[in-house]
Amino acid sequence: MQIFESIVKYCDKNDIKLIESGWLLYCHVLGVIGIIWSFFLESELFYKYYLAFLIWHCLTGLGITGGAHRLWAHKSYKASWPIRVFLMFMNSNCFQGSIWHWSRDHRLHHKFSDTPLDPHNSQLGLFFSHCGWLLKKKSKELVDEGMKLDLSDLKADSVVMFQKRHYYKMAFLWAFIIPTLTGLIISDKWFFSLLFLGFGKYIFTLNATWCVNSICHFYGSRKWNPRIEPRDNIFVSLITLGEGWHNWHHEYPRDWRASKNEWWMINPTCSFIQMCEYIGLVNTKRAKLEEKVKYDY
Repeated sequence: MQIFESIVKYCDKNDIKLIESGWLLYCHVLGVIGIIWSFFLESELFYKYYLAFLIWHCLTGLGITGGAHRLWAHKSYKASWPIRVFLMFMNSNCFQGSIWHWSRDHRLHHKFSDTPLDPHNSQLGLFFSHCGWLLKKKSKELVDEGMKLDLSDLKADSVVMFQKRHYYKMAFLWAFIIPTLTGLIISDKWFFSLLFLGFGKYIFTLNATWCVNSICHFYGSRKWNPRIEPRDNIFVSLITLGEGWHNWHHEYPRDWRASKNEWWMINPTCSFIQMCEYIGLVNTKRAKLEEKVKYDY
């Protein structure tokens, strides 16, 4: 009890979010256990579970890349109701905060990139920009700037607001329960399915997303604008379905592709949007591609 009280006092003194920090630590411990356990499976089960892991990672990732990021945060293309609903469910799978909160913080990031008003300011170090920003309470100035943003487009979107109202129920269902049930199609190892396809998949996708905020602000090339911190990183693009072309993205934030059309630029999210447009579910015609846009949200 005394140890717990000491931890609470330390967190209060240093503006650390105790519950969020504990939750992330808990998830990472269980996820790592699940990933280690997977290496002790017989080969047939190993390959089946990793195929399921990959499928879930790609579907989950689209909820961030094609959904919260390119569709809702940047309004870089228009999507029909079925695609918005699909991306909303996949976004719930990510368990990285609702579309509303994710988009708000991302708009702040672009408006005040790498300054004290950037939620994950890279000037405070690699760890802070990776996940430390989620462990500390936001400054009053940062909260005030978030309140000033015009989020009327998100408020007018019934899909976004439905998720916001039911977020935690949907997040637990999609992030942990449904992946576990799909694991039971492979074998009767329900606890392993929970640890591997639930928590293991969760922490992998989570850290992949965080790498855009951290790795892509420290390592990579700055071909499109050498005067800004964001960098293009092919490794991050590989694990985030094309989100690693960060120098390009910050130079042209309203480009729905989030990269230049080069054959070597890995960008599965771009291909997904193009496929949806081909069958009439998405419209990119009015998108601002290589247009520099100052963020005044």
